[in-house]
Amino acid sequence: MFLYALTIFLGAFLLFQVQPLIGKMILPWFGGSAAVWSAALLFFQVCLLTGYAYAHYLIRSLKPKKQLLVHGTLLVVSAALLPILPNPYWKPTQAGDPTLRILLLLAATIGLPYFLLSSTSPLLQAWYVRKSGTKMPYRLFALSNFGSMLGLVSFPFFVEPTLSSRNQAYIWSGIYLGFAILCGAVAWISRGKSAEAEGEVAAHTSRPPAGELLLWVGLAACASVLLISITNHLSQNVAPIPLLWVIPLALYLLSFIICFESDGGLGSWMLGGALSIGLAYLGWYFHLWGLLNWPLRSAAIAGLLLLALFVRERWFYVTVLAPLVYLMAHFIYADSGNTHIREIIPLYAGGLFFCCMLCHGELARRRPATEHLTLFYLMVSLGGALGGIIVALIAPHVFHSYLELPIGLAACAFLAVICLWEVQTWKLGPWPVRIALCMCLGALAGFLVRKEYEQRKGERLSVRNFYGVLRINDEDLTESNAERSLTHGTINHGSQLLDPKLRYVTTSYYGENSGVGRSIRAVQAKGPARIGSIGLGAAVISNYGRKGDYLRIYEINPLVEGISSRSDGWFSFYPHSLADKAILMGDARLTLESQLARGDIQNFDVLSVDAFSSDAIPIHLLTREALDLYFHHLKPNGILALHISNRYLDLAPVCAAGAAYFHKAAFTVNDDGEAANYFSSSTWVLVTQDTTWFQEPQFANADIAKTQEQPNFRAWTDDYSNIVQILRLN
Repeated sequence: MFLYALTIFLGAFLLFQVQPLIGKMILPWFGGSAAVWSAALLFFQVCLLTGYAYAHYLIRSLKPKKQLLVHGTLLVVSAALLPILPNPYWKPTQAGDPTLRILLLLAATIGLPYFLLSSTSPLLQAWYVRKSGTKMPYRLFALSNFGSMLGLVSFPFFVEPTLSSRNQAYIWSGIYLGFAILCGAVAWISRGKSAEAEGEVAAHTSRPPAGELLLWVGLAACASVLLISITNHLSQNVAPIPLLWVIPLALYLLSFIICFESDGGLGSWMLGGALSIGLAYLGWYFHLWGLLNWPLRSAAIAGLLLLALFVRERWFYVTVLAPLVYLMAHFIYADSGNTHIREIIPLYAGGLFFCCMLCHGELARRRPATEHLTLFYLMVSLGGALGGIIVALIAPHVFHSYLELPIGLAACAFLAVICLWEVQTWKLGPWPVRIALCMCLGALAGFLVRKEYEQRKGERLSVRNFYGVLRINDEDLTESNAERSLTHGTINHGSQLLDPKLRYVTTSYYGENSGVGRSIRAVQAKGPARIGSIGLGAAVISNYGRKGDYLRIYEINPLVEGISSRSDGWFSFYPHSLADKAILMGDARLTLESQLARGDIQNFDVLSVDAFSSDAIPIHLLTREALDLYFHHLKPNGILALHISNRYLDLAPVCAAGAAYFHKAAFTVNDDGEAANYFSSSTWVLVTQDTTWFQEPQFANADIAKTQEQPNFRAWTDDYSNIVQILRLN
């Protein structure tokens, strides 16, 4: 068994190690959006499904020696395709939804190796059953998930901080080559049948009914939807980084390990779980939660996770899951979605774990005889792929907000009702449980519908695509300073006053006292200005454009262009500007690289970088290679203005390290935005080699200071970035 276990473990480790590795490598090519990881997860799940289907076909349709021939040939071909380095050919050449291009890139880069790794666990388990005659190979499935989790957790804490992406790809490829040899050896020794296995094949059990297959798919799909939607929810408010990809996925795998390690399942259902759901929706748990500060909340969830490793009774998971589902639903809408990450990360991580324990615990209880082993895994992987399709493909084109998360929570509660339907409570029968569960499910559905209605009630527009959700709201309509604002996720991307007399006051983060406002005014005081902006938003920055000025704005999201650029659109800053202006669609770095390659140097006096996606930063716009590109398009004494206002990340050391590498000066300009309530507080880092700019009258009375370098801080490059070192939780 050791050789089978080692091969399954190594294959699972490689399978999940490559996910954040390749995801991080392609992230800069597609705008740095959190949706890139959703598309990648879709590929991984669909590829997992095809791998399981392939394993099911081999076991059911081919004789052992033909299985060896087919699988061995594919292993040799996959080894010939190494190393796994994405080809720059796949970089997008125009704006639009890049989901299909991401899927094709991943298929061309890691498709066959990932496909074979996906098939390893079910295929080798089936070979082990045939060879040994055992009835219970499911602990090998738990071992597989342990290897997967180890591969995931090791990436952000050991691999990413120490190795460049290119070296990671080469090392992974070398280990995969060793796996291919090991897997080939296992296939060779599995080519025949033992006498014990012959006896097992003769014993026949009936195929599971269609309803049972459908429940397998539904449970797996629900867990998958929650995994991807919760990962999106966290990534959009910090950054699309491997750490926030790995935490939910590791907990997802941990639930598989716990559920499938025990041969006896998770025990019986208890009425206490159903009653706890009722208590949750009465609000008792919520008020208790409010009495705890955030460290105690985090410690409480960590304690529950540790307890889950030892307690296998289902009543425990339902009892804990009930308040967590309620709290997750509440904090989707609380504080306009701006709850601090020190609270939502442990809450949603813990909630995801217990939701997955419900779904995967039911799968463990319902696992079939080994004769239907590959069919079971096929249905589970089908559910996972369907979850990915719902979140990555259907939701952005059907929903106008992130509805998949509340729908996933409601689906989890609905599945709990189905699974508990026949539970009896002492001598009372199942009906008390049924009534309690239905009441709680109705309460949850009513809560979600009411909150969604309240959120949408004040919106003038809500639209969504691959890059996220855009909303337009009109606020303070009865006041003289009524304004219209554009939000992306939870972050304001510009606003315009509705009073005709104040319509062209430069608002939000771009006011005259902001770092970028002072820079543009200082340049304009000397004559016509050449201004560049990465990020369009409501096009507030175009309000600085005068006749004779040159303005170029780089924008990746087609929906933003439609909202802000048309004369009959929602905002009129851009149409009103008298500058020689243009909006260049596509990822800013790729567009600037294309301009540089054809000799179209922009010679900007000021280049503004403000391309936040919700509250997440596009890391690839702050690397050393990105700064080098910006400086090629700036005049020698030009100013690079980097907007670094952020609740969770201290980006000043990143800017300081980049500026020092190019022997530039970096100064931080803070604006409290208190001059009027239509200004927003902002922090800009201005990078230039001409420090005399800061002696101009436009910088008089500014809150300005030299941006300090952080000792032992490693500068960000396209090959290396470590966001953990700049994370702030206070």
